[in-house]
Amino acid sequence: MPPVLAGVLALLLLAAVVAVGVTKGKVPGTHGTRVNAVVADVQAIAKGSPVRIAGIAVGKVTAVDARGDGTTSTVRMELRDDVPTIRRDATLKIRPRIFLEGNFFVDLQPGSPNAAALGEDGTLPITRTSSAVQADQLLSALPGAVRRDLQRTIVGFGDALTEPPSAADSLNRTLTDAPAALRTTRTTLDALRGERPDDLSALVASAGALSSSLAPRAARLRGAVRALDATTGALTADRDALRGTLRELAPTLDRADTTFARLDAGLPGVRRLSRQLLPGVRATGPTVDAALPWVAAARRLTARDALRGLVDELSPTVPVLSRLTSEGRRLFPQLDDAVQCLNRVVIPAGNQKVEDGRFTTDRELYKSFFHGLVGLAGEGQNSDGNGPYARVQTGLGPNLLDFGPVGEQGNLLSAAADAPIGVRPVRPDARPPYRDDRACQEQPVPDANAARSAPGDAAAVVGRANGTAPRGRAAVGASSAADDDRLTRGLDEALGALKSTGGDR
Repeated sequence: MPPVLAGVLALLLLAAVVAVGVTKGKVPGTHGTRVNAVVADVQAIAKGSPVRIAGIAVGKVTAVDARGDGTTSTVRMELRDDVPTIRRDATLKIRPRIFLEGNFFVDLQPGSPNAAALGEDGTLPITRTSSAVQADQLLSALPGAVRRDLQRTIVGFGDALTEPPSAADSLNRTLTDAPAALRTTRTTLDALRGERPDDLSALVASAGALSSSLAPRAARLRGAVRALDATTGALTADRDALRGTLRELAPTLDRADTTFARLDAGLPGVRRLSRQLLPGVRATGPTVDAALPWVAAARRLTARDALRGLVDELSPTVPVLSRLTSEGRRLFPQLDDAVQCLNRVVIPAGNQKVEDGRFTTDRELYKSFFHGLVGLAGEGQNSDGNGPYARVQTGLGPNLLDFGPVGEQGNLLSAAADAPIGVRPVRPDARPPYRDDRACQEQPVPDANAARSAPGDAAAVVGRANGTAPRGRAAVGASSAADDDRLTRGLDEALGALKSTGGDR
């Protein structure tokens, strides 16, 4: 290549590089300061979105990458070289560029000068980033009742602008009262200026001092605002009562004037009382001197190794006692119901005596129950090393009893030495009603003597007790030959089974 042509091409290439550097703000192949940030909500931030510091564009977003499960994202930015050094305590917030949201940008605060530098391609943690609150998030934070009231308010504004008379007509009618209202407003503004030239500046200074004293107490102020909001909500919830209270305010003020006048008339008496109290006030000093030893003793008593230590040790018990009290409010009514059930139903039922003819024991039911347990323990005692069990001797006799069919095993037969003369208690035809809708103490006391004996055909009565229909024949009496044969075979089988399992026992 001729030297002249090579020189011309080199100059053109150099001119292109200079032009790109001037227009783009950097030399091709180089880049500015790279900074990353982890955010929870990227909103509408995308590649090319501007990055600003104090409202001045200093760079742009180069990429937005999702992290992990997609709940967070990494915003990658490239800043100009002339931007301030980004520190580790820098903060980042995604803000909208217009009032009604949209067209978001990254607002970056470099951080304090005494903090360490973030470094090239450093990443701000999610604790240092935030996003602007969206309108839908603001509305979703409101209670449902407030959102419905807001909807009705907007609908009311629309109706006021469309339905006759329109809002413009109403506004025109208010202009007739504007001169008088403006004169009143001017009077109010003149009064706010004060009587002297420095009254207004003193008011502003006092307001500034008040704001300065309230600023360190932001948490308490927020609590006071929440309490005021709750109080206002409680007042607006019962508007009729609030209107009635406001109507009674004027008469109350009138009565207050009379009260204050009487109070002013009673002040001379208060002054006389004050003069009479002066000797007692003068004696207060010696009294305090005499009380100082007691105060010193009380301080020793309330020291950490004395009463204060005891209170510290008892402090964990107080929440437990509080929970016990809360639980007791539910437990004690149940205990009261149980005690009433015992007094009104269980104890009277247990004190009854069963009348059973010649078998009457003349003892209360609760005693017979415990006597039965003693008897069961006696007949079930351990005698042969096989453990306690109840021994029942099968009764035999010439009288065959037929108790009817028992499942798939046929009829249940039994032999008795004597023919039964009746059954006690008689099984009722229907099960007594179970009233689970009434408390125990409201139930009637059971009558232990309500069940009577049933004389007559014992087999018919027994059959009715087992759920079978009464039979027309008498099953009690001398057994037939066929019945005796069946009974003999059954007894032989039973004796054979006993011998095979227990020997001669």
